[in-house]
Amino acid sequence: MNEPIRLSEYNALIREVLESNGEFRLYPRGISMLPLLRQGRDSVALRRVDSPIRRNDILFYRRPDGSFVLHRVKAVTEAALSLWGDNQTVPEEGVSPDWVIGRVTRIFRDDKEVTCDGMGYRLYLLLWQFTITRGFLLKLCHLSERRNAL
Repeated sequence: MNEPIRLSEYNALIREVLESNGEFRLYPRGISMLPLLRQGRDSVALRRVDSPIRRNDILFYRRPDGSFVLHRVKAVTEAALSLWGDNQTVPEEGVSPDWVIGRVTRIFRDDKEVTCDGMGYRLYLLLWQFTITRGFLLKLCHLSERRNAL
């Protein structure tokens, strides 16, 4: 049986495509970006980071331990970034901008394209940014996942 190709095997290719001003389509795994990104159904378009990183950007980066992450920027300081998944309540602090490989510019949900500057996406961000709303919606999502698992 063939083993799946690891993302680390694509690292050089991803960087090469982005550095040549190309776009790389990535199919994220995991649940940290729920409900925005669903494993096995959604994908994202990555582009080179050629402008300042801003709050709410979704970045693809590689930690020093070799793991790849796709998370949203919570805060930007001169020294480091604070990032978290939409399905997380605790941010990852101290992320070096040097770890960043690319920025998400488009999202593909059920083969429908969502641009990261479109009205629907901005409405999602507005709702998701409020801690009270975010916490409430996270609880609803987790309850729904448990029910679906039964």
